[in-house]
Amino acid sequence: MAKGKNGLHGWPSGKIGRVVYYELNGQPVMRGIGKPGKPSLKQQANHQSMAVTTRFLSHLNDFIKNGFELETRGTIRNQHNLAVSQIKKNALQGTYPNISIDYEKVRLSKGTLLNPKDLRMEKTASGLQISWDPAYSYGTGVQYDDTLQLAVCFPATGKKQIELNFAKRKDGTAFLPLCEYELSQSMEVYLFLRAANHDSVSDTVYLGNLNGTYENPKIKEIREKAQAADLKLNLRFEQINAQYKAQMKLKPEERVGGKAFRNLETEYFVLVDQWRSRQTKPG
Repeated sequence: MAKGKNGLHGWPSGKIGRVVYYELNGQPVMRGIGKPGKPSLKQQANHQSMAVTTRFLSHLNDFIKNGFELETRGTIRNQHNLAVSQIKKNALQGTYPNISIDYEKVRLSKGTLLNPKDLRMEKTASGLQISWDPAYSYGTGVQYDDTLQLAVCFPATGKKQIELNFAKRKDGTAFLPLCEYELSQSMEVYLFLRAANHDSVSDTVYLGNLNGTYENPKIKEIREKAQAADLKLNLRFEQINAQYKAQMKLKPEERVGGKAFRNLETEYFVLVDQWRSRQTKPG
């Protein structure tokens, strides 16, 4: 978007279509925008990080609004941006193209309200039973009517079960009914407390995983292919390394023919470079 700093008929400033207008040394200049080049590895990693983060946060808007409301109150920031920033900085694991969510490090709220002690989660035949210590104390700001906000995430499908004002602190227990299919899926469960007057919230509590951690099939396939390639490289390196070292122990005139030895030596150094590169790559 361009702005007309000098009125409707003045020189614009900014982007219009595929042309950018600006001033250079006091002179009006415009330039066309070329086609973007092939993204770098860093750019691809950032794109995947954002895609993974966005997918996880989908359908969590109301939960996030309650969790980060106080953090954004009186600022120009919004709750969703805070959640995105928190996850990208602290709750991603792996390297491109194997980036995924570290569910234990996800935070969807931030505050000073004390969470209850002895939080427990149990899967039953018909849902989830959540329990906690119902104690409260007015002197610490802990109120009997602080409300639990619950989020159950199903990574395989992207579905979220959100229960705002799930129960009061004084209740000590609450039950979330789930269907048989949901109970068979991988689940990541989070909660936090919010004061009834909305003046305070607690930090996020990760209650844990049920039915095993979900792994994206595409990422799993990429990881398994990389592992197979590593194994193949290691086996070939061991073979060529043994042959090359055996030849180097011989006198030059006793080694295999010149071309055969040069080919062996070339492959040996290529494999050394590949092996070292794989040993030092991140992740």
